[in-house]
Amino acid sequence: MKEIFSILGEKEKKRLQLLGLFLLIALFVLLFFSLGQRRSYSLLVDQLRGRETAAAAAEDKRAQSAAKWEQWGQTSKDIQALKESFFYHEGQEINELLLDLRKVFSASGISSPSFRYNYASLEKERIGKISVTFTFTGTYPILKRFLQTLEQYPKFLVLEKIDFLKIGGGGTVLELRIVLAGYYAYA
Repeated sequence: MKEIFSILGEKEKKRLQLLGLFLLIALFVLLFFSLGQRRSYSLLVDQLRGRETAAAAAEDKRAQSAAKWEQWGQTSKDIQALKESFFYHEGQEINELLLDLRKVFSASGISSPSFRYNYASLEKERIGKISVTFTFTGTYPILKRFLQTLEQYPKFLVLEKIDFLKIGGGGTVLELRIVLAGYYAYA
């Protein structure tokens, strides 16, 4: 290799030195800019990971919101089914309540007594209530059967109050004032 340099003249050696210097400068510039590019690449990768994490969190939140919205939709359907199945229908509440009371009385072996009705409106809940008051005269087993029938009845027909008016000798005959409540939903 020394022989090659010995053949070259001074002018050519200076050109080679200058060319080597330019080559070194070009190498340093290339390394400097490539390191900058590596740094910006690393920063961009970190930003991408952060955005992917944020996107995954947003997707999870969206999925949770969709699930909650589905639950609310199901709740709305359940409320509508509840209104249809367990509440009396507005405008027909008295007729439906009378039919149901006759069914309960016939299932428990009680003759239909005379009723007194009282309406109440529960505005905040958008529900109306009909209280039915009647006098029951019978034995304890008949009362027990009446209460069991009432408990198993599918509508919202609730026993609100029992007043003991007379208890016959030995407790065989009872005379009671019973208040039942039926509920209807406003449209």
